[in-house]
Amino acid sequence: MTTLASPSPSASAAIARPNILAAHEQTWDRIARSSLLIAIFLSGWGLLRVGQINLTFSDIFFLLSFIISALRGRLSVTPFRSLTPFWLAGLVMMLGGLFIGSIINGDPLRWVNIALQYTVAFLCIPILLMQQEEGTIRKAPLIFMLGITCSEMVGITASFFFTFHETLHWLGDGFITGNGRLGSMAGQPNPNGAVVAFSLPMLLYSMRFRLIGGLGGVACLILLLWGLMLSASFTGFSASLLAIFTTLLLMGVRYIFRLGLAAGVAAALFFASGAPLPKAFQERVGNAVESGDINQAGTFLNRSQLMEEAWGFAEDYTVIGMGVDRYRELSAYDNPVHNLFLLIWNEGGAIAFCGLIMLLGLIGLLAVNGLRVNRDKGAMAVAVVLVFLIYTLSYPHMYSRMWIMPVMVALATIYVPRRTAPDSAALIYARPVGPQPLPEL
Repeated sequence: MTTLASPSPSASAAIARPNILAAHEQTWDRIARSSLLIAIFLSGWGLLRVGQINLTFSDIFFLLSFIISALRGRLSVTPFRSLTPFWLAGLVMMLGGLFIGSIINGDPLRWVNIALQYTVAFLCIPILLMQQEEGTIRKAPLIFMLGITCSEMVGITASFFFTFHETLHWLGDGFITGNGRLGSMAGQPNPNGAVVAFSLPMLLYSMRFRLIGGLGGVACLILLLWGLMLSASFTGFSASLLAIFTTLLLMGVRYIFRLGLAAGVAAALFFASGAPLPKAFQERVGNAVESGDINQAGTFLNRSQLMEEAWGFAEDYTVIGMGVDRYRELSAYDNPVHNLFLLIWNEGGAIAFCGLIMLLGLIGLLAVNGLRVNRDKGAMAVAVVLVFLIYTLSYPHMYSRMWIMPVMVALATIYVPRRTAPDSAALIYARPVGPQPLPEL
């Protein structure tokens, strides 16, 4: 009779060693994936930051995920595939123009800070997001939306029990402002209105793909709209309406009728209850809507004065810009112009301006092309990008992750490749990921 010999201790150790290494690798991958989802969840929580610098808790989790993924060889060097060279060219042109202006007219040290911020926002985020597994990215819009919903819930609850003076010391002057506006965890009312506008198309996407139930979706919608009214942001209100309409229109006409019915019932219940609109919302948004006079919309008049001044500066800084952060110093209003196009043009000159146009053009092209890839995902992406473009007309530098993360999350849902084997990401450098080449016109 033949007896089977048991494996030697050295052979058993050799077999066990690869299993242990594989388990460790999977653990690190789970940490990286969880850190990224936490970063997405907190990307709209601007109040959670390290001291006074622009390093939020979301950034810390993102950098942790980025470092682990880099060490594991799971980063995409071509996040936008065939369009990546154009994306890099646009980013280099924008930062290069700002560098030239800062060298000649400004302070190069200020450029270092802003270049680092834009590099993380416009390069590192897509490099990490575009190589994730489809299952992770599929629920990323839901994670972002839930993060903003929780932020609004925190702010709404606090507004019932605390006043501006009671929250000033701990949460700053933007969590609840002196005139009663709600900035919530975004830190200021206007960014709070922006993140709500980003979240609404993602909520519709989550309900469309059954990532959240109907009751949960309605609860999130109520909290988001309540937070939007308390923020009393005219730009946020307008962007939210446009984002909802765009998403539903592109998803299909039948969704418009469903939303109209739900909105009609909600409005009827609200007016039947006799509940007044928040005072700040009525003053900054309601009056402008009722009268049709946009000059009554928040600080529109002040921003228009800054834009008029920026057009005057642009005549002297068309080719070589004034340098990073110099606009605030030269302005008679002691503020940067609230228009990204005019600010980049003045501070970086023609080269930086062309780079910005290239970046924004590629973002818009990717979103519109997403309608061909998947209509429902493309509708969400177009609406999110539309919100982003609206805010480029009413905000200065937009390198904070609360601006870029929702845009890249929306695009990633379309262009992240479908992978079933978790180890296939090891071929990331051999098989670039991202959007497929666009058809020739």
